Amino acid sequence: MTAVTQGSPVSTKELCQYIADSSTASASDVYATLLALPKIMELNMKNGRSVKLEGIGTFRYKVSAAMVDKEADAGESLIRDVRVQFTPERTVTAVDKQRITRRALIPDNLTWEIYDKPSKPKKTTEEGGTTPTPTGGGDEG
Repeated sequence: MTAVTQGSPVSTKELCQYIADSSTASASDVYATLLALPKIMELNMKNGRSVKLEGIGTFRYKVSAAMVDKEADAGESLIRDVRVQFTPERTVTAVDKQRITRRALIPDNLTWEIYDKPSKPKKTTEEGGTTPTPTGGGDEG
């Protein structure tokens, strides 16, 4: 099962306006701050630190490297891939003697609906026949 998003992503400018509407900062101040955030995060992560945004989660580098038999053979040339790993912030509370873990950005009342991907129409050729439309490569989220 895959989560499917609807519509276009919320833009940075839209987020800035939402933040400005719920704070004392102007939309342009929020925009300037958000534009500076990736570079500041990169600088700190490059220096070996993770970055924790309260109420959101923690960002850190994740490295994929080739395996070696001896530590002496290890080196930067073995690194295959570097990615940013995001771990949502979590809170743990006790309710009726049970531990409840809640992850940031996931609302308590989130519901799921079955989504039937619409079939793609067949393309009409110049001769009047039809050819199947290729599948895959769609943006499912």
